[in-house]
Amino acid sequence: MTNKLTVFFKTMILYMMGRVDFDLTATQIGEFMVIEDYVSFFTFQQLLYDMEQDGMVSARKEGHNTFYHLESNGRNALAYFGANLQADIRTEIDAYVNGKRWELSDQTGLRSDYTLNVNGDYSVRLQALENRLPLLDLTVTVPDEETAVEVCDHWKDQNQDIYAYIMRHLL
Repeated sequence: MTNKLTVFFKTMILYMMGRVDFDLTATQIGEFMVIEDYVSFFTFQQLLYDMEQDGMVSARKEGHNTFYHLESNGRNALAYFGANLQADIRTEIDAYVNGKRWELSDQTGLRSDYTLNVNGDYSVRLQALENRLPLLDLTVTVPDEETAVEVCDHWKDQNQDIYAYIMRHLL
């Protein structure tokens, strides 16, 4: 891939990340870039890796997801190269982000992860975030990894009921 194309595709990714006020997963970004046939899956992965190495984005792994955060180097690159992004491409990205904003933010607003404790049981951390601030941050201990995975899997479907239950009993 030529250097011009690489810059173009990186600018598209940076533009998308700059259109939201929360971190995006690789899957969320890739859904647009790969499914819309701008790049192949492997090229997309390489672009994200290069952008992370260049300090444009930072990545954090949570459970099965990798979340990407737009860093100041990425904002600077976007400010410099963003004007070169054609209006129709910006419009297409805006339409994608605006059409899926609720879905995108909902996915990034819920987090679950687990870690092995020194005594052999597992701590499961469950979070519900809004604008990157915690609405609920709960850690529970479970006896085994199978249970930890199950708790993480149920968090997506049960978080609203759990939050409502806790608030109802605390207020």
